[in-house]
Amino acid sequence: MSTRSRRAADAAIEVIAEQGLRGLTHRAVDTRAGLPPGSTSSCFRTRRALLEGVLQRMLELDELPLTRLPPDAWSTRERATATIVGLLEHWLGAARTRTRARMQLYLDAGDGALLRAELDAAGQGFVRMAADGMRAAGVPDAGYAARMLVAQLDGVLFDALARPWPEADGGAWLRHAAETIMRGVPSTRQ
Repeated sequence: MSTRSRRAADAAIEVIAEQGLRGLTHRAVDTRAGLPPGSTSSCFRTRRALLEGVLQRMLELDELPLTRLPPDAWSTRERATATIVGLLEHWLGAARTRTRARMQLYLDAGDGALLRAELDAAGQGFVRMAADGMRAAGVPDAGYAARMLVAQLDGVLFDALARPWPEADGGAWLRHAAETIMRGVPSTRQ
């Protein structure tokens, strides 16, 4: 993806997060990105192409923290819990806008709209990464455990976006959420 395409995709993510998919137009992206009119259209000719570019950029950015996890991130329950807390803090902090946009895309795709197959494939990619972590932790039926882990993480993220916890909590609820999720994971080797 070219620099201009990345800039347009990043701006499109912001537009989706703030205005939903109804607010996503090539013109709105040009304005948000500070690009000359028609720039986004030259990078992404159609709405579908723009949405595909958004998804590609989101995957690129969302996979990065997962690829940077230490090899022992899932080796014990305590490390797995700390890993989950760190990921939740990232997705609700620095990547909050992207998390909101991702939720919008999934909700739209649930209605049979554009990108259903692409979103399903992206979701399966994250489940595979989680399954690798579960296998490393010695979790039986790692594929099932990973699917449940991803579903629970998405639930926590949705709740945090829809009904934010008070800042005074200091993130204790994230730790509690991660501990609760890990209690539901079948026994791992310790």
